[in-house]
Amino acid sequence: MTAFPLLSSPLTVGPVTLKNRVVMGSMHTGHEGHPGGFEKLAAFYRARARGGAALIVTGGWSPTTEGNLKDHRCEMTTEADAADHRIVPDAVHEEGGRIVLQLLHAGRYAYRKDAVAPSEVPCPINPFPARSMTAEEIEATIEAFAASAALARQAGYDGVEIMGSEGYLLTQFLCPRTNRREDEWGGSLVARMRFPLAVVTAVRAALGPEGLLLYRISAADLVEGGLDADEVVAVAKAVEE
Repeated sequence: MTAFPLLSSPLTVGPVTLKNRVVMGSMHTGHEGHPGGFEKLAAFYRARARGGAALIVTGGWSPTTEGNLKDHRCEMTTEADAADHRIVPDAVHEEGGRIVLQLLHAGRYAYRKDAVAPSEVPCPINPFPARSMTAEEIEATIEAFAASAALARQAGYDGVEIMGSEGYLLTQFLCPRTNRREDEWGGSLVARMRFPLAVVTAVRAALGPEGLLLYRISAADLVEGGLDADEVVAVAKAVEE
């Protein structure tokens, strides 16, 4: 990185100073939620931190059972989950890196019979139809995101990344293509933003002042009924605020 001095220079983000500006984005390794997966994840992320990545984002972990991507359990919802995860951030910290846990609720992308979504709009890549969430379930899901964030900190993660892109639950609330609700959670962009902004607010409070909070957003949805460029900017500014 000597050819790129800015890239190799430290960066202070809130209370955390990263040793450089290299961030490893989230990816699913295939070990999440499977037997022996935590040991393999710890080794995988340790190698990336040793290689120079200052900040690592894990693959997605769900804040609820319905939010799991597939039938196998991949959640951060219990004290036992936090204990199981502990070896992952410990490995990264031993190499001088930082790591955040990605919180991902699949919504209608969940390959499960109990999938939920803002509205009952069929998903072309999923044979399992998602039912529309009740207002009570929406509120409970917001609380679940916050609880998962607190557990992530308990596990030793430096914070969390909220998955607000690529068609998952938060995006499903944002886009008129997938949000046909007629209550306070749907309609105008301001109303459609209510759920993701409530998640951000609750997670920020749960993390406390020391926890890092990242929000992943798509720059373009590229589908009819998705957000246009101006709406993406509006959402980003609202999340930042």
